[in-house]
Amino acid sequence: MGKTNKTVGRNASEQQLIDSISKDNPHIFAFWETLTDKDKDALIADLQSVNWEQLCAYYNAASSQSNAQEAVTFSTAEYYPTGNLSQSRTMRQLGAKALSEGKVAFLTVAGGQASRLDYEYPKGCFPISPITKKPLFQIFAEKIRYYSEYYSKQMQWYIMTSDTNYDDTVNFFSKHDYWGLDSRNVTFFRQGMLPAVTSDGKLILSEPHRLFRNPDGHGGILTALMKTGLLDKIKDSGIQYLSYFQVDNPLINMADTTFIGYHILNNMSVTTKVIEKLYPEERLGVIGKKNGINGIIEYSDLPMEMAQERLPNGKLRYGMGSTGVHIFSTDFLTHITQRLPVHCAKKKVISVQQAADGSPVREEVEAIKFETFVFDTIGLADTDKSGFFETNRADEFYPLKNKTGLDSIATCTTGQINAYIRWLIEAGIIDNTEVHKINKAEISPLFAPDRQIFIRQAALERDYIHQCVRTGSAINSEINISKESFRSLGVLFGADHG
Repeated sequence: MGKTNKTVGRNASEQQLIDSISKDNPHIFAFWETLTDKDKDALIADLQSVNWEQLCAYYNAASSQSNAQEAVTFSTAEYYPTGNLSQSRTMRQLGAKALSEGKVAFLTVAGGQASRLDYEYPKGCFPISPITKKPLFQIFAEKIRYYSEYYSKQMQWYIMTSDTNYDDTVNFFSKHDYWGLDSRNVTFFRQGMLPAVTSDGKLILSEPHRLFRNPDGHGGILTALMKTGLLDKIKDSGIQYLSYFQVDNPLINMADTTFIGYHILNNMSVTTKVIEKLYPEERLGVIGKKNGINGIIEYSDLPMEMAQERLPNGKLRYGMGSTGVHIFSTDFLTHITQRLPVHCAKKKVISVQQAADGSPVREEVEAIKFETFVFDTIGLADTDKSGFFETNRADEFYPLKNKTGLDSIATCTTGQINAYIRWLIEAGIIDNTEVHKINKAEISPLFAPDRQIFIRQAALERDYIHQCVRTGSAINSEINISKESFRSLGVLFGADHG
């Protein structure tokens, strides 16, 4: 890694830190003498922020994983099927009651940039609604605004960003005046960043004055809640349940009363929404038991012969995939966050190293990245305190991940259009013979944020909806239902919503 000399600090405490780190990582100070005082301050602060005990434990875990494969047995897990209506009314009432009492808050993972979409800003800023091109953040904000009016309770929204997109995200909300939400009810916080290391455990520089770090995974949202003290504040405010979802799914039913009620009725610690896989190779983590304990089996870990195995009725034995949507009990999170297992991945990264003449050069090196996964909470729940709840993919799961192909702009947009058309059919506004006449459809979350509410709203606003759908007797090719109608509906249906 080039020539390094004895590094001299500017004071005794700084020298002590430099000497300690230089024992194993002298290359970290290769450019020390060329740094400005500001950059020296940044490097020292960066090093002081490292949890060395944790980093050492993570590296030892990586070494253990590479040296020995854990023996794991897989078996199927039970789930609550979407067609089971036996207790649905009770569940809806419990979920609605929790929402109206302010016991539910929303938690969103939004740390990613939209680089795979060829978009320079945070993914949540990407315009994706079919007609009005509302960005993802606006879609979620309007749903929360609706639910706050509907349940007569100002609901809290917690959004985890990354260091990279924090400022852009906050500025985007501010620019749009939070789309009508009270800014005091929206809390932004940063995801943690973990240093990556080389295969022999050495630190890596991304700049002459900065360590290479990677986001600590979606499990980091729970760690960040703990470290910032937010989890304690959440609990102190009376919030008992967190509705967790990722920023890439505009069809999310974040206040699903049946889902929340299922979690409450069964006294769960964590409940996960699942959908039926389309085919064995679909890249969804599947639900199952690992060594007898509920969990998510990553698609890459499930042997192909098991992935293709079918039941007598023809369905896949391991056929239920995770949507990345969870309900967490806040008491549970307090006790398990520090126990999340670490996952390690070897990736090529660009490192700044010292050339023979002492100048910085950028070279590709193989790094070990560490991260935690939020779905590992399932395996940490007590027996019978984790559950899986089936939902309909067509109604709730068309994520936006890629510019083209699977989970793309096109599939996400088409998924929304088809979902809204189904709402119109179910509400009796159109029939199946008229669907081919519609090119685009969009229903504003401020009119109805989910299918169940839309069907009720359609009974109250039938004349208005017909105006949106038809010009005279002809079906419009674009149907945009955007009128705000939440206030009267909330008063009419009260807390039952069932």
